[in-house]
Amino acid sequence: MRLERRRLKERREGMLRRALGDPLPGETLEQLERMVVRDRFRASHGLVAVVGEEGRASYRYIDALDRDDMEDSLAAKLLEAGWLKQREECRRKGVGAPPIPKHLG
Repeated sequence: MRLERRRLKERREGMLRRALGDPLPGETLEQLERMVVRDRFRASHGLVAVVGEEGRASYRYIDALDRDDMEDSLAAKLLEAGWLKQREECRRKGVGAPPIPKHLG
């Protein structure tokens, strides 16, 4: 749980904005900023992204997370990390951005 709280703090401080960098072809700065504002808002309210087995994204309050939610939270983090890696690959190749994961959009 300590790790989740630290991650919430990092998100409140703009971790996603730093990770996104500049817009890729097909993205706008406004689109990225909206994503960042929503992420910071959720983090400031103690909301953690969870993605269930069926792929549906939702948010849970950090103090209400149970064991299953922790696994689903890990799934959300892995989706986000994979998407950020795809963005970097697209940046390197100079191609358009990959689709935004639903829990970030």
